[in-house]
Amino acid sequence: MPDHTVAPIEKTSRPLVQWIVLAVMALLAVLIVGNVVQAQAQAQASQPVPQNAVMEKALGVRFSRVAVVADGGLITVSYVVLDPEKASRFQLDGANPPVLLSEARALSTRRVSLMKQGHTLRAGQTYYLVYQNTRGALRPHELVSIDAGAQHLRHVPVL
Repeated sequence: MPDHTVAPIEKTSRPLVQWIVLAVMALLAVLIVGNVVQAQAQAQASQPVPQNAVMEKALGVRFSRVAVVADGGLITVSYVVLDPEKASRFQLDGANPPVLLSEARALSTRRVSLMKQGHTLRAGQTYYLVYQNTRGALRPHELVSIDAGAQHLRHVPVL
């Protein structure tokens, strides 16, 4: 009698082997992407935001993060309120917002889209400003200077 049992096993085992290979390749891709994302997050976390005690005392805020968002079209600048009274004056001064200057190129932006948060500021709470990223002034993984009148905060990492 011919060996008919071997042929069906070969036909069914070939697709099974292909699925296993595809599953292993997908798992490897997920692991590689995960490692890249984790490495980027660690690199960004290892760059602390500098502080300027004179600026903090004058404005009542400590800048804590600058991030390019919305597909590169906007910038968020986060800050922690240290002195609610001074921070309120800082936040309400829409005519003189801090200027964000790229340290990599001769570009800057001062176009704040959102200034007032709409409630009383509380010490220790984090708030943010939203800037238009004029002509792509800031890019992720670069450094920026935040200039608020006579006060300057240099070498702030951009996420």
